[in-house]
Amino acid sequence: MINVGIVDDHAIVRSGLRQFLGEHVDLRVVGEAANGREAIDLIRNAEVHVLLMDLAMPGQSGLDALAMLRAKAPEMGILILSGYPETHYAISMIRQGASGYLNKECEPSEIVEAIRTIALGRRYVTPGVAELLAQ
Repeated sequence: MINVGIVDDHAIVRSGLRQFLGEHVDLRVVGEAANGREAIDLIRNAEVHVLLMDLAMPGQSGLDALAMLRAKAPEMGILILSGYPETHYAISMIRQGASGYLNKECEPSEIVEAIRTIALGRRYVTPGVAELLAQ
């Protein structure tokens, strides 16, 4: 069972992700947070294997929280799920410690594939990000 945490400032997004991920027998949502500060509390209070996190959030953004989350839970996977295009942020986020980066316009099945890959201790990169990394 893969324990997943969801961090997004929009309750409707968290709810949709929780419902969608709940359809997969190997995935269990163990908590939610609305910003980076709450994400830090979440990982203190629950065993999270993979954290799904937005970048743009009020209070403390995903970008600001990334280093702190990585320091507090170095083995935890962090998948950035953002509305920003991969070309602008993916490489930077991966270099700063994210385990993967997906645009919110991706196929739902790709989110599941990324979570499963990251839970195995690997990074998840789309073909577009792989091409950017190769440059």
